[in-house]
Amino acid sequence: MDDKSFVGMGHNPNPNVPDLPEGFAMALLQEPEARVRYENLTDMQKANVIRYIQSNNESGYDAKEKINNAIDSLRNNNLGFMNAY
Repeated sequence: MDDKSFVGMGHNPNPNVPDLPEGFAMALLQEPEARVRYENLTDMQKANVIRYIQSNNESGYDAKEKINNAIDSLRNNNLGFMNAY
C-alpha cells in the first residue's frame, strides 16, 4: 500500500481519508487488482469506500459482507457499490 493508506486509528497524516479498517486492509493485501484500483482512487472516493464499509453495520458479518462487496467491485472496476449506502 502507498504512504496515503493507513491501517488502524489515529496514525493517518492525510486528514482527507479515514484510516483503513483492518479487515479491509487485509483484504486489499490479498487482492492486488483491487488494491491497485483503490490506490488510484481520489481521496474523496477512498473516503466514500471506507464510509460504505463502516456504515450501518449491526454485526461483524455485515462489515465483512461490505468488505467482500467492495473488494469484488474494485477488482471489477465498478464503483457503483458506493451509492448503496
